Amino acid sequence: MPQPAAGRPMRCACDSLVELHGEEAARYSREHVEKLDVDPLNWLVRYRCPDTGRLWIRDFPRGDPQAGGPPRLRQLHEDGNPMVEAGRD
Repeated sequence: MPQPAAGRPMRCACDSLVELHGEEAARYSREHVEKLDVDPLNWLVRYRCPDTGRLWIRDFPRGDPQAGGPPRLRQLHEDGNPMVEAGRD
């Protein structure tokens, strides 16, 4: 996970990361990307990176635990599908 310089927000990791889980996903969505919209029915939140403009989506893929289990944050292609490799469109 990229570490921020002292007194600065978290560094952008769009070129090196495509998916985060658990606390790393929660922290990156809280400290770096900007919330765009929320889909409460499907437990989805869309974000945009303020540095690159790339889109991210947070979901809870394990629907069986209470509150959906740990979050997952995935970087999206322009077409809205999740990326498989970092920095590839």
